[in-house]
Amino acid sequence: MRNLAHLASWGVAVAVAATVASIAQPSLGAAEADSAPVVNDCTKNQPVVQPNRMLLACGDGGVTVKDITWSSWGSDTAQGDGTVYSIVCVPSCAGGHEVNAPTHITLDKLANGYYTEALITGADGKPETWPLNPPRNN
Repeated sequence: MRNLAHLASWGVAVAVAATVASIAQPSLGAAEADSAPVVNDCTKNQPVVQPNRMLLACGDGGVTVKDITWSSWGSDTAQGDGTVYSIVCVPSCAGGHEVNAPTHITLDKLANGYYTEALITGADGKPETWPLNPPRNN
């Protein structure tokens, strides 16, 4: 009996942990799929709405926007502000260093419910364009 009680309490702990994990990252719910555009989280290969961080250089992890506060999330564009973290590959990427700066992020070019482009604009006012791919079929 003691083992059954232990297993039951373990099951409750797992259920609570799963619930907390699902709250931590906004993901696509059934109702949201019909109403809000999404962006692919390339680290998990799943659609999300208003993520607080976005990896833009999915191939090498060299550019990430973190701590994003979204001011809008609409049918044409999404606008937010955050901090961009970039790897400076001098003398090489392995020997380089990370820099960060405030940035404005714009998501646009909607296709099949997904934003397909991100523009990040720093203090210099020059936008950098990053393609955003929909989830891969596994």
